[in-house]
Amino acid sequence: MEKRALVVCDDPILNDIIRFFFEKLSYRAEVVDNPKDAVTKIENSNFPVVVIGKNKGTIVKPKLAEILYSKAMQKPHIIIFKEPGEVVPKEFYMTPIPKPTFAEEIIRTLNKEGIEIQTNYNLDEIDLDSFIGNPIYRECDIFNFLKSLKGNTKFIIKNGESKLYGLTMGTDLYIVSSDLEEPYDIIGLKNVEIASEPLNLNEFLSMPLSNKVFKTNLREFVVKAIDKINDKDLLLSFLPDLDHHIRLKAPAYILKQIDLITDNLDIDRIASKEDSVSVREITENGSNLSKAKAVVCMYLLNMIELKEPSANKKFDVKIKKSFLKKIIDKIRGL
Repeated sequence: MEKRALVVCDDPILNDIIRFFFEKLSYRAEVVDNPKDAVTKIENSNFPVVVIGKNKGTIVKPKLAEILYSKAMQKPHIIIFKEPGEVVPKEFYMTPIPKPTFAEEIIRTLNKEGIEIQTNYNLDEIDLDSFIGNPIYRECDIFNFLKSLKGNTKFIIKNGESKLYGLTMGTDLYIVSSDLEEPYDIIGLKNVEIASEPLNLNEFLSMPLSNKVFKTNLREFVVKAIDKINDKDLLLSFLPDLDHHIRLKAPAYILKQIDLITDNLDIDRIASKEDSVSVREITENGSNLSKAKAVVCMYLLNMIELKEPSANKKFDVKIKKSFLKKIIDKIRGL
């Protein structure tokens, strides 16, 4: 039976070298340049060896190795071309080796000597015109959109003539293209229209997301975006009312992982059921900018809920005269 190796790499020169090498070892190397095609291949064919290099996916190599190993018909051994500083965990089915760089060094030398070289390599980019097939825009408050934003979603945000294309996958946020000066400015946008649709894993794996794509953890993005706002009125406009009371939805230890919160608020006091605290009280009547940032951050991340204070209510109790007379007679007889 013919032995086969699966190579997941988008470097055409290195791929040709690897393919030739495996042929000399009596293997037939099949090359793909993205995680989606790699998953399809390994679900339908046996590959005792898999080689993972830099590819068009955004999943880190060890995670891709884990996915391929779990989906493989025949469990392979996976070789990872490790870049300098890249972390690869120890797993019995993974072997990291330094990425071969001699081809790059030869090309660099030829360029230095002024020797003309040509390659047929073209970097694919996402087609923004078809990012969302038939976008249906709706007017939306950007704060509430971010507050409700879940994982595995594609979205386009329009603000006048400006557009921002983004997506979430799990807890990660990707800004694919943006006309804003910087992505964090999104939080202050007014009069926006938003189109969105679900994003499935296969589509995500096939996306040619280059190094130019802005990628961060969604929670970290929210924290940094809020921290950059120094307009107190804008911050307070995100909250329903200063007299609303704060109740924690997330465990206190989660909130304590965010410096913007722990540096400005007493989380243990807020967590105490005996000491309900209002937004007005904790932000010093809304005058403390840093404390306001911390409260808005918790609210946007759905770590707290803000509830109206309970109104004082009077209850009228009606008692029958006959029953009241019995009570009075009882008291008189004491």
